[in-house]
Amino acid sequence: MPFDWMQPKVNADFAKKIAGRFNEMHLVEIEQRARLLHRLRLDGKKAVSRIKDNIEWEFELSKVPGFARQVKSIVDRVYKRKAQ
Repeated sequence: MPFDWMQPKVNADFAKKIAGRFNEMHLVEIEQRARLLHRLRLDGKKAVSRIKDNIEWEFELSKVPGFARQVKSIVDRVYKRKAQ
């Protein structure tokens, strides 16, 4: 006999509402890390490497999400904005 709590019952409207928030949260986090590393005067290439390594470590037990491919462009954008 299966238990009630073993069957997830997620409201479809709620699931649709939060669908993109996972990626959105991580993209914001990548930008924040890039800003921090820029303030610490870390080279842009090293910042990209460090952020990618952090993401790979966070997801070492699962597939690395697609947002990891955007790290270089986000870091470049942050570093260019800060250079002006």
